Amino acid sequence: MAIKPEPLSDLVTVDNQYLDRVTTRRNIIAEYKNTVHGCLPGGESAVHELYSYLLTHHLPIRFPDLFTCQGKLFHNRVTGKSFPTTPPQDPETCLRILGETVEEDIFLLMETETTHKCLAFTCCFPTGFDPSSKLGLDLRGIHGPVPAYEKIGPSMERFFRKLEVGKSVKRMNWNIQTGDYLINVAGNHIKEGDEFVADEDVDHSTANLRIELQTLTRLPETKFVLFCFKTYLYPLANIKAEGTGPELADAIEGLQKGNAPGMFKYKSAVRWGKSVAEYLRS
Repeated sequence: MAIKPEPLSDLVTVDNQYLDRVTTRRNIIAEYKNTVHGCLPGGESAVHELYSYLLTHHLPIRFPDLFTCQGKLFHNRVTGKSFPTTPPQDPETCLRILGETVEEDIFLLMETETTHKCLAFTCCFPTGFDPSSKLGLDLRGIHGPVPAYEKIGPSMERFFRKLEVGKSVKRMNWNIQTGDYLINVAGNHIKEGDEFVADEDVDHSTANLRIELQTLTRLPETKFVLFCFKTYLYPLANIKAEGTGPELADAIEGLQKGNAPGMFKYKSAVRWGKSVAEYLRS
């Protein structure tokens, strides 16, 4: 899975796009409502734990110039918003606050005797899936459409069980998208039975390399697994200008090889792959 350890202090990040991104997230939460956040019975304690950790410990300590706690209030100096340091009793309220305070999308998974099940989430930047459809599913259900999951599923379950409190790991996932959107609840992947047009002409001026920087750790009190990811968009024109276009083109074509060749179709590369690769090499 190309995983590397990272300090827990890098659990969430803040950069120069922060205000624009969290403003976008607030608008998405208002428009999409329960499509982008949810909690099932049993997940409340993990939501409360994560809320307390991020708002009273992580953010004010990691970014003291941007976030402060005064009395019973957490202050976001970038957005001008303030929230209670004590988690609201309603977990959905907690998730909405988290959704407009950090850029990372969040999934909380409870370990069972046989698997890990998603009991809470806030996800404003999904690409090609409805995040609410993952609520209540185990890892196999969550990754159902992913090619060759049966090969990596058992090792993923074992890896999740070995996650330790106080330690975190990161990995990167990438894809090409033919627009500059951040939320897409359907249509970015090709699943079994879907109709598609191969080798489409792509408007390269709006196409982007989409990267998800994913983090995994374990919460200390509830022992829930926290899976979160931050989304980055890089215009293909910039990648080409930097001289790394041929390398990305090779990676796109490489999706047809390896132990999961179905990824080429699943990631929709059958639609945009030829056009994008030719552009990156031109």
